[in-house]
Amino acid sequence: MGVFTSIPSGSAFRSHGGGAAAECEGVAEGDDPETIDVVEDQRPIRSTRWIFIEGIVVEVPLPIDFDAYEPEGPSLAEITRTFSVYCADTFYSANFKGFIEVAATDPMLDPRTQLASLYNGLQLEELAVYENKVVGEWGGLVVRSPAWLAINGSAWRTQRSNPEYYRGWTLYLITVPTALDFEVVFVPDPDRPSTPFSGVIPCVAGEDDFPRVENSEFPSRPNALADFAEPGSNQDCEWTPPGPGEVTITARQTFAVSFWASGAVEPQPVYVWESPPVSFRVGELVAVNVND
Repeated sequence: MGVFTSIPSGSAFRSHGGGAAAECEGVAEGDDPETIDVVEDQRPIRSTRWIFIEGIVVEVPLPIDFDAYEPEGPSLAEITRTFSVYCADTFYSANFKGFIEVAATDPMLDPRTQLASLYNGLQLEELAVYENKVVGEWGGLVVRSPAWLAINGSAWRTQRSNPEYYRGWTLYLITVPTALDFEVVFVPDPDRPSTPFSGVIPCVAGEDDFPRVENSEFPSRPNALADFAEPGSNQDCEWTPPGPGEVTITARQTFAVSFWASGAVEPQPVYVWESPPVSFRVGELVAVNVND
């Protein structure tokens, strides 16, 4: 099987040796090896068939401990690939015309043309907004009781796309989580009005060091979280309802994205991944003293 393609203009393969129509001099396959000197001196052939053969490529695998991996390596601009050059065929050494170093960003080799396909093959783990314990106990959040904002712990990790293989490259997109925040929209009960709220609550920044537990929420709810607090956000990852109503919460996770091409690394624009919005009813608890 073979694949035929046109060499784009601007490629080193197209300009090597004087251009696409330039001729090279070699020996035709099938000439008698006993008279090779005569053939080379007296019956050389001329051809426009240039052959480029890449040498042995050293595979650069992704690390085994992927969670601890910080994508780093040379940029594509620093990488070249080495090809042997032949004229007409590779049968005799006389057809060998030397080596050529081709830039990784050469139009014929440039792996960045596969970025759209890589993004299509990137399936990040779905985010889920943490459900505070009071939701199960009372059917919703509680007025003036702090709600802890978190996600499923398994989503806070380094993730990668499906691989792509393109013209000798092994390609991935590698995503490293760098920030987490929550969009909170509170609509008061019109029969029991309070102050509406719409804003973004910061939670985790890149320099924060929270332990990750896959089967728990991230970040973990602190034991010292107060039972009651002033309405609004009094600290990162926390929001306190001001009154009865309904609140809708959306988690937003920011990833640093790196394009990985056989060990070369190029940063890409950050990517923001959102959870499905989740709505909770907010109600009041009423304390009743019963004296016998």
